[in-house]
Amino acid sequence: MTCRKKEKYSAYLCSREWSVLKEAVKSRSKGWCERCTINPMDHVHHLTYERKYEERLEDLQACCKQCHEFIHAKSDADPALDRPIVLPWSGEAVKSFYLAGKITGTTWRETIVPDWSDENHSFSYHEAHHGSSDNYWSVVMDACDVLGVNLHYTGPWWKDTFCHGWSGDSTHPHGYGPCSEGRVELSEIEFRRAEVSRAVQVAIQRADLVFAWIDSPDCYGTILEIGYARAMNKVVVVAFSEEFAATKAAHEMWLLTKWGYYIDDKTPEKAWNQFWKLVAFEQEAKDGAAVG
Repeated sequence: MTCRKKEKYSAYLCSREWSVLKEAVKSRSKGWCERCTINPMDHVHHLTYERKYEERLEDLQACCKQCHEFIHAKSDADPALDRPIVLPWSGEAVKSFYLAGKITGTTWRETIVPDWSDENHSFSYHEAHHGSSDNYWSVVMDACDVLGVNLHYTGPWWKDTFCHGWSGDSTHPHGYGPCSEGRVELSEIEFRRAEVSRAVQVAIQRADLVFAWIDSPDCYGTILEIGYARAMNKVVVVAFSEEFAATKAAHEMWLLTKWGYYIDDKTPEKAWNQFWKLVAFEQEAKDGAAVG
């Protein structure tokens, strides 16, 4: 850009015409960055220079300083990854999630949260996923990328080798672990169960969305988790496996499908992705209607 062009552009950015456009962009964005949606607007970014000096509103984007610096390669930190996903039909913001469903002898959560099983079996599991003072599960930051946004995982994890689905002995009922035949005192079992109960409650409280995968009728804990999440006004997604959805038992569980966004699919991963595809589709439709 020559000196004369730079001077012309600098003068334009100080002009009344540009001030009017900037205020219109600020009004449209309600003062917030339209890229990350979490920081106040500081700048106006050109999405295109096709109509330079005669820009339309759709040519411009309200930006925070951090986003503007990332766009122009002045920073490697992308604030957009820290934004929540806002459900276009309800305005509910989702930044963290909880995966409800059977835990004993299962590894389906790792199709959504990579290395979930490995983390549960690691020697550092207790330090990594238990708070030092409150003994609740830790929140795993940036557990997965959804629609270009990093979502945090709040739980559940396996509590320990004595309770709540230790896969080393998957023959035992859910919530028991290898606790029979005098290997662990009853008082210890009740103590561990109480810990798991508290951890589940706190993990759901920390979540914005609860995704529940159901593939059989004996999902007793999952039903409670869905009810608790609804009582906490969380976003709830209830997903039945296609095979289970065709059964009489699933038909009798119809109330669950009315307490959240209902999906049926072949696998938990496909059901999870199907929900977010719906979010993306509805957002595109909403954006298209706004432009039109």
